[in-house]
Amino acid sequence: MARERPPVRDREKQREDALRPNPRLGYDRDALGVHLMSRGADWIAEPQLRRAVWLNPFEPEFKNHLAWCLYKQGKLAEAHRWAQQALEQKDDPNTRVLLDLIGQKENIQKGLG
Repeated sequence: MARERPPVRDREKQREDALRPNPRLGYDRDALGVHLMSRGADWIAEPQLRRAVWLNPFEPEFKNHLAWCLYKQGKLAEAHRWAQQALEQKDDPNTRVLLDLIGQKENIQKGLG
């Protein structure tokens, strides 16, 4: 009996998995995630951004985008961790703004709690 070939999507994912970590991967997933965030679909963007970071951990902008996505969803602790990692890789004013916003929101929540 002939072996069935895995679906094309699975083969593409297997190829990505075999090549990671790679500084040339993840840009398509990051762009898709950023587009989805711009449309308000943060919960759909999150897995795409996580995949981009997983494929290319060398790109701090991917971590910054993931942190923004998590911030928009109210996942402040995790957003803070990713933003801090992005800042450690590259000093970026956008990441500093995000960390300030996270800190402000956490202080507000502590004050209400």
